[in-house]
Amino acid sequence: MKKILFLGAATFQIPPIQYALDNGYYVITCDNVPENPGHQLAHKAYNISTIDFANILNVAQQEGIDGIITFGSDVSAPTAAYVAGKMNLPGNSLETIQLLTNKEKFRSFLNSTGLQILQFKAFDYSEKKLIEEYLTSIDLPVVIKPVDSAGSKGVSILVDKSQMDSQVNYAYENSISKRVVIEKYIQKMGKQVCGDGFVLNGELVSIEFGDGHFYDDGEHLAPYAETFPGTHTPECLAKVCKKLQDIISKSGFQRGPFNFDVLITKNGEPFVIEIGPRSGGNFIPRAIFLNTGVDVTAAAVLTCLNWEFEFPPILHRSNKFYACYMVHSFESGILKGVLFSDEIVGNVLEINMYLKPGDRVFPFRKANAAIGNLILCFDTFEEMQMKMSSIREFCLVDIETQ
Repeated sequence: MKKILFLGAATFQIPPIQYALDNGYYVITCDNVPENPGHQLAHKAYNISTIDFANILNVAQQEGIDGIITFGSDVSAPTAAYVAGKMNLPGNSLETIQLLTNKEKFRSFLNSTGLQILQFKAFDYSEKKLIEEYLTSIDLPVVIKPVDSAGSKGVSILVDKSQMDSQVNYAYENSISKRVVIEKYIQKMGKQVCGDGFVLNGELVSIEFGDGHFYDDGEHLAPYAETFPGTHTPECLAKVCKKLQDIISKSGFQRGPFNFDVLITKNGEPFVIEIGPRSGGNFIPRAIFLNTGVDVTAAAVLTCLNWEFEFPPILHRSNKFYACYMVHSFESGILKGVLFSDEIVGNVLEINMYLKPGDRVFPFRKANAAIGNLILCFDTFEEMQMKMSSIREFCLVDIETQ
């Protein structure tokens, strides 16, 4: 029985764990949250942080694993690459994964290769006082973000210098390395392009594009939904595909799934915000499976075990339209329940709750403040667009405010 080490055992990371169990693999989980549900499913679980290189390598060597995988999480991707490299398991180089997951390194790489030019600068916590001086050299608005977080943790848009201290502190608080980056804000045209791709031998073998849905209030920056397919033209998406392939080729990324976020600028050119070297969170792989029949979750598991893995072809496309929605609240309090109106209940295909009644709800400033996830199915593209534009009216979160 082949052994797979999963870095992360949260609810959104259950699908690959369940796939591995259903197909006869021995599952080991590492996660420093003992109550995470993946631990209860695993054959063996370790209460270890997924960014602890040394201890996770020790577990991997003791258990004699055959593959290591992280799912929907950027922060643990370097650990997976480190262990795979040390044990000669299928994976990518640590250098490449660190380049893709560290926002400072990624921006520097794009600038130095000429693939994408952006004005930015990074600051250690000890250099915090230099930030105000830097802001005199760059026009507002700017984006302030930790170099090493994901899911919009610690990210904010600075439009007024009077908010600088609070927003800079917010970024540092969410940075593992206590280092932040300040970069020029790029105005987008239309919806943000999102989705997952898959790479083998450095070449894109699969990619699915959708629309990422965000609030335009400058405060709630985490995506609250993804819809498939998206609204951008085939010509526009062809440019996105070429740019992603160029970045993948020059970064040295060789194999496995990746998640991406791309803006289309006012002049119609793609601007890559990030490439996460792992499957997308928010159940994006599930939506892709429903749309194409290709199980990209299974592909992520199998490619961590087999250097010779071949990606399956798309045999059909659904005539339905799918969306992923992060159930959330703008208020804090205690969850009483989630209610669906008659207009949307028939579209709700799957419900994946992260919290239960009685749990504390936090305002949706970052992805890990989500209450749960819905997979929705629509008969027409127009129905999906209309209902998703008013989804908070149809999916009501009942909380007791405090």
